[in-house]
Amino acid sequence: MEIAIVPLDEFHIPKVKVLIAGYLNSSSNPVDESNPSPKQLEQCEQILYRFTNDSSSYCYLAMKDHEYIGFIILSWSFSISKGFPVLRIEALYSSAKHRNKGIGRKLIEHAINLAKSKKATRLQLETHDDNAPARSLYKQLGFKLIQGKGVYMSFL
Repeated sequence: MEIAIVPLDEFHIPKVKVLIAGYLNSSSNPVDESNPSPKQLEQCEQILYRFTNDSSSYCYLAMKDHEYIGFIILSWSFSISKGFPVLRIEALYSSAKHRNKGIGRKLIEHAINLAKSKKATRLQLETHDDNAPARSLYKQLGFKLIQGKGVYMSFL
């Protein structure tokens, strides 16, 4: 069966909170991403409810055979220098057992099509320097690494 991309809504939350936990545990947390605690699942559920009530970002789910297997979170901005929208990929995740099967590619292709449909001037994202598989995928899909650009954050 083909991979379907569907927008997140409250109906999905009980079924996809494990994906959020997997994302949180996949990179910065030394916890097994396939075995989140009940407490973490509850926290992820609350995150998703807050997310669905926020209009600044959008989440699309990858689904195959009635199973949710990945997600992408997108947010819109605007390039004042170009005069067109900018679409940002804030997060991208596919479950461990579905990696290297085209899930991330399918989700990014969805974002590319969405950006093109809104006449965006660019699609942008960030990733860790040591995330070679992601960097390889981004390069295959035409993304360019912008040398000399730093990421600055103010944690509030």
